[in-house]
Amino acid sequence: MGPSRVFYGWWVTLALSVAVFLSTGVRFTVGPFLKPIVADLGIDRASFSLVVSVSLFLYGVFMPLVGRLVERLGARPVTVAGTALLAVAVVATGQVTTLWQLYLFYGVLAALGLAATGHVAGAAIVARWFVRRRATALSLLGGASMAGMSLLVPIAMWLILRLGWRATYAVMGVAIFVVITPLILWVVRDSPEALGLTPDGVPAGPAPAGPLPVERTAVATALQTLPFWQLCGGMFSCGFSMSLLAAHGVPMLTDHGYHEMVASGALGLLGFSSMAGALVLGVIADRWGRRPILAWLYGSRALIFAALFLVHDSPGALVLVTILGGASLSGSLAMTSALSADIFGRFSVGSIFGTIFLVHQAGAASGAWLGGILFEAAGGYGPAFAVAIVQLLAGALVSLTIDERARCVPRLRPVVGA
Repeated sequence: MGPSRVFYGWWVTLALSVAVFLSTGVRFTVGPFLKPIVADLGIDRASFSLVVSVSLFLYGVFMPLVGRLVERLGARPVTVAGTALLAVAVVATGQVTTLWQLYLFYGVLAALGLAATGHVAGAAIVARWFVRRRATALSLLGGASMAGMSLLVPIAMWLILRLGWRATYAVMGVAIFVVITPLILWVVRDSPEALGLTPDGVPAGPAPAGPLPVERTAVATALQTLPFWQLCGGMFSCGFSMSLLAAHGVPMLTDHGYHEMVASGALGLLGFSSMAGALVLGVIADRWGRRPILAWLYGSRALIFAALFLVHDSPGALVLVTILGGASLSGSLAMTSALSADIFGRFSVGSIFGTIFLVHQAGAASGAWLGGILFEAAGGYGPAFAVAIVQLLAGALVSLTIDERARCVPRLRPVVGA
């Protein structure tokens, strides 16, 4: 491949960011669908929340499988197949008439499609293309996730109000297939070595002296290390809080007196402000380390969640909170996947970060389900948001203690006379 001003890894990152944008956007639009689906199918919020919880948990269960398939088969076949499945599942969700159909299409099939097009599959490839700029590149995926929330949540609400929730799912399913498939086939490559390049595009130099950082680590080995479980603890709090916000943020704000478009627009603005925060945090983390940024993200998010719950009937204050909150939502996945690559090797992100993401989705399933249960029990979302805040503060403290040094293997040297 001839020289280029732009390192090809950035094109790979851009293509995968588009896939993550749509995949995450579909996942976050569940909030606007809650009330119309509950009314149409004649179910309560707790039942709907359980479907979302099952989908989120299975999304996490499928992640290690998808990560291993990406490592073995490559990104393109896995992501293209996942895109087709996700598109079909989303269209089919718009045709359901019973609760069991909602479980099948949204709870199971959409979860598998989301796993193959989501953040873990993207991070597994992007982490191979970068070392020095890894946090910045992975933060682009995080920014794409927040862009999906910022743009698709209000768009979904607008479409629901005009076309109905069933037609909206049909539009979303077609868009997923038409946009993602060509990008994956034409742009994405599995590693810089596949094009005769090196990570970050820097010329290959002499091997450094001393122990070599590992390039691969088995999941079984990672499970025996403390950093793995510290990353898992933070990811559980991340999943719990973000799924609580995705599934119940819009209903909570409308219960607090805000119009549907104001509520969905607030979450959209929160995601939009997170996009800029993601890029800035990625650059800072590449220079000063991922661990302090991860701890700051969890701690500041706890404050934003408290503010979102406490602000009532004041659109101006709500806008201020969402703008300030942007820098707290978009970096946790990027920092965790970057730390996974730093500690365990760039060719193990699919399996190891995929396993960590399973814990994230266990938290996500708990957040979506517990939000509905506590709402029915208490008549409001206060207890659920209080649980999320406590978990986030704990995640911040745990993240500060992570040993982010790379695991190394000894360099073998010839012995004279051996």
